[in-house]
Amino acid sequence: MAPQIERRKNGEPSWLWRRVMLYATLVWACYQLFILINAPDTRVNETIAWGWQLIIMVLVFGYTGFATMQDVVAIYTTRAARPYADPPVDPTPGPAQIITVQTDPPKGTGE
Repeated sequence: MAPQIERRKNGEPSWLWRRVMLYATLVWACYQLFILINAPDTRVNETIAWGWQLIIMVLVFGYTGFATMQDVVAIYTTRAARPYADPPVDPTPGPAQIITVQTDPPKGTGE
């Protein structure tokens, strides 16, 4: 049985687990960069630092890019500007209005 994807009431999928993984990796990468501050200035440490910075950039741009692509695909498939919004509801009709038209009495009736 496949796991169910948690969705909000409006149909938008939850990004909770993606955020958890992203933040955990970002914290780890920043910690590793912090450790390299006092490390010897060697070519290997420079390459490691560049790798961690690259991972941070890829994660941030990937996270925002995938969110944008998910919205673009949803807009394209639903053909709506707000794909996760509730569908529009027809307005409820107001109370019936009775219109009476008063006409002139016919001529010759004496009134």
